[in-house]
Amino acid sequence: MPKPSGGDRGVSIFQVADSAVSRLTFESLLSKNLPLLSSRAYAYRKDVSAQDAVQYMRSELTDRARVFIAEFDFSAFFDSISHEHILRNLHDYRFLMSNVERSVIDAFLTTAAKESGSYVDEENRGREVGVPQGTSISLFLANVAAWDLDRSLERTGVSFTRYADDTLLWSEDYATICKATDVLEAHADAMGVRLNMDKSPGIHLLVQNPSRAEMSAVSSIDYLGYRVSLGAAWMKEDSIAKIKDHIQKLVYWNLLHEPMRAMQHPSRIAPHVDRDYVTALSQIRSYLYGDLSERTVQRFQRGEIPSRRFKGVMAAYPLIDDDDQLISLDGWLVNLLYLAMRRRGDLLTAAGFATTAPPYGLARDEFAKAKTKSARTGETIDMRVPSFRRIARVMKRASALHGAGRIGRPAPYGSAY
Repeated sequence: MPKPSGGDRGVSIFQVADSAVSRLTFESLLSKNLPLLSSRAYAYRKDVSAQDAVQYMRSELTDRARVFIAEFDFSAFFDSISHEHILRNLHDYRFLMSNVERSVIDAFLTTAAKESGSYVDEENRGREVGVPQGTSISLFLANVAAWDLDRSLERTGVSFTRYADDTLLWSEDYATICKATDVLEAHADAMGVRLNMDKSPGIHLLVQNPSRAEMSAVSSIDYLGYRVSLGAAWMKEDSIAKIKDHIQKLVYWNLLHEPMRAMQHPSRIAPHVDRDYVTALSQIRSYLYGDLSERTVQRFQRGEIPSRRFKGVMAAYPLIDDDDQLISLDGWLVNLLYLAMRRRGDLLTAAGFATTAPPYGLARDEFAKAKTKSARTGETIDMRVPSFRRIARVMKRASALHGAGRIGRPAPYGSAY
């Protein structure tokens, strides 16, 4: 699979029976050994998630004037973990497992990767390092590999969160953050993995005004899909870019592709409604809201919200508290659709179609809340433009009621985890 940073990531897709055994073994090992895992290890667990990691970090950083931050990136973490290190941790730290579970671990650790379509053993060649990405048991083994790293970091007194190999350290004391960095480097060597110094910012200050700091400083950091400062959290820029790109594709394929090629089907353009526009809105709404309708979103804004795992891309961001970013995104979406419909209207008019139904002809300030009536049923067709801000408010209320880790996406949007 292509990696966002460039290059490829090897993914191992096992046959159904093997995948079932892997999942069962993962569930069993995790439930028996959950008390051994660090409270600051948030990946691949049912009790905590990436949202809990961000919530903890935000709480720790709020109302501080300055804090030292250490950010380090591992190179090919899953591909490089030492088998000897994993097995030593399983033994030395008394992880509970049956003989059958130990045999399953050995089998998955040593099974060599094969090219797609090549499933016959031509030689007895086994995997010597790394764990296979793409199967459940590897998630447990990744936490086992980092077990002594977590404990050693705790002993330094540094604050940290770790989501798989994504580790963030912070402290108000420079000596503590330096000691913790030494611990991280030493344990990386023990695990058999390297720190990617080209992609690791290292130690710097997190302050409100970096230009007045006495060393390398930043006003915010990116972590698990969020950008976090000393007082706020919002979506990071590359996450926004992915979201905008997806929505732009929905708009193009629903509204512009066929008219630009003179292939518009007449049945999609009715006197009372442009069915392609309704479809585009529905797909954008589903992408942002998941399975929630506009009416349900507004009801949740006013009343009780049930405890549930929300869907949609905005479920990855229940902890956003930057209203300006959300207002800007709403403006961008309305403008994108408004301009696309003007272009569509021109193309359809030139092709001889009548474009009198809403939202054609509406001013920009009326465009976002357009409605029309169904000619068949007489019911109102809701053509309100979906809103980043509305669904973010629902996610924020649901987080306050039930906890961000229980209602949001467990893993960050666009992640490989």
